[in-house]
Amino acid sequence: MKKNFPFNLEMDDEIFDDFGEIDEPRELEEEDDSKVRPIHAEWTIVNAFNTINEYAPKSQLKKSLFVRCAEAFDYLSEKLGLNAIQSIVVAMLIESGKPLSFRQMGRALGLTRLSAMMYYNDMEELFRKRWLQHRGDCVSDGVYEGYALEKGVVAAVMENRPFQPEVLECADTQEFVEKVATHIAAGYDDEDLLFSDEKYWIQEVVNANKELPICKVALGLKNFDAMVLLIITIADYFNYFGTDKEGIGPFEVKLVYPRATTPDFQRIAKMMQNGTHLLFRENLIEHKCEDGMADPNRYVATAHLKNELLADVTVTNHSLMTTPKMNGAKSHKDIAPKALFYNEAEREQVERLRNILSQEQLPAIQERLKNKGMRTGVCVLMHGHPGTGKTATVYELARQTGRDIIQVQVTDFKDKYVGESEAKLKQIFNNYRQLCSNSKVMPILLLNEGDAILSKRLENLQHSADQMMNALQNILLEEMENLQGIMIVTTNLTSNLDKAFERRFIFKIKFEKPGQKVKARIWQSLVDTLQDDEANELAKMFDLTGGEIENIARKSTMEYILTGQEVDMETIKKFVRQEKIASDRTAIGFTSN
Repeated sequence: MKKNFPFNLEMDDEIFDDFGEIDEPRELEEEDDSKVRPIHAEWTIVNAFNTINEYAPKSQLKKSLFVRCAEAFDYLSEKLGLNAIQSIVVAMLIESGKPLSFRQMGRALGLTRLSAMMYYNDMEELFRKRWLQHRGDCVSDGVYEGYALEKGVVAAVMENRPFQPEVLECADTQEFVEKVATHIAAGYDDEDLLFSDEKYWIQEVVNANKELPICKVALGLKNFDAMVLLIITIADYFNYFGTDKEGIGPFEVKLVYPRATTPDFQRIAKMMQNGTHLLFRENLIEHKCEDGMADPNRYVATAHLKNELLADVTVTNHSLMTTPKMNGAKSHKDIAPKALFYNEAEREQVERLRNILSQEQLPAIQERLKNKGMRTGVCVLMHGHPGTGKTATVYELARQTGRDIIQVQVTDFKDKYVGESEAKLKQIFNNYRQLCSNSKVMPILLLNEGDAILSKRLENLQHSADQMMNALQNILLEEMENLQGIMIVTTNLTSNLDKAFERRFIFKIKFEKPGQKVKARIWQSLVDTLQDDEANELAKMFDLTGGEIENIARKSTMEYILTGQEVDMETIKKFVRQEKIASDRTAIGFTSN
């Protein structure tokens, strides 16, 4: 599998023209004595840069600019360690909010491109200090045409503090490998990043950690490009070990050895394919073996590199972390929003649970519980009359908190063969644990209609079916006790609930039939042609659940499709009576939420 590395190699010369066209060079206007200028003690980084931006455009960098902005330049030199030219460059980039080329800077300052290039070393020094990133093509004379501010510079300016570039020094090899792996992986997602910047960053981080054994080996190659390719291979090993993606290929080789600026590119490519490149000779990389065959276009770290030079580095074997597929899995993105209406007591409890399950709150809550030696799992029981919105509430909670949902029915693990049911239930929880480990956001495990398995355990076991049920209940109790995730169980009946289960549910939310005001709101939300008085009349006349009202709303929609006319109150009442007749019958088998 080929990994994408979308480093941008081009730049639009016209992305910045906010200062307009240059007409005739002009002298700076006379100082307006009425302007109130801050004294040195009152300067901030923002107003120092702002002062520069007031006078720098079209100034041609004449002496008068440096006189007018002397205090600003002194302040920025003292506060940030920037000289006057560097301060002007940073001020312009902050003001533009976009990368600038030499030509664009020259036009803004009233200079020719060649005049702007006289200050190339000042700008490159900013790059070496890691204040700037190159943004644009490296032209034939070796000069980069574009610059942009490093991430974090603008935030530091706004907070009136010096910008602190990333710390490159690492405590050990593990930290070094994690740093380069994270940095390079981020580059795969940055469409604007120039790989030449990455090469320079790799050189800097290796030099900053030259006492580490792996960095000594990298520097000992005495070949800059080979060193970069080695570090990319190490990052690839850390990020993709055990997956089909492990291994770099021709794409990465072309990044390190750009065809346009590498005269002997074909020779280098051939050396990589036939295994005579410097990294092969030093036993640092080898061809990836797939199905017993060496692939001449895929390159991985050797056993020598992994087991000796990186012996102290712990990497994850991703082949052991395949995400299990679970029946009943549904992404939160696929859950359609649904308006739900609650009685006051239910509303308060559901709102509290929503806050607890939010991605912002739950990690902090679980960490606090862990520090106190308490169980971190969140087990919730939602019980009450059928049709009161228990299952719908779980799905809406999942959608609002950005959590995927795994719905399990008792029938998913009950089996007629001895031992099979217990094995299936254990596997469900094993898969859920693995899913939690491999997911950035912890999913919700929903046991829907759990009436049967939550019932009181039997004491005098005479039949194998009873023994199986007790075994399932004991497994479920143990899993709930050790749960580190989120489990929600819905049930219509709690009169026969085993006390051991009751203790393990930290939240128990009872869903009552909706009150009159709530029923009226449900009526109007589902049948939008109803007036307030009509909705109130229906709510007062009929004792319905939200699920029953939804059924009537669906029938009304079908009627409209058939006749082309909106249903009237009498028709709705007829549908209600039909619904009540159906709901008054004795239920057989499972009931629906």
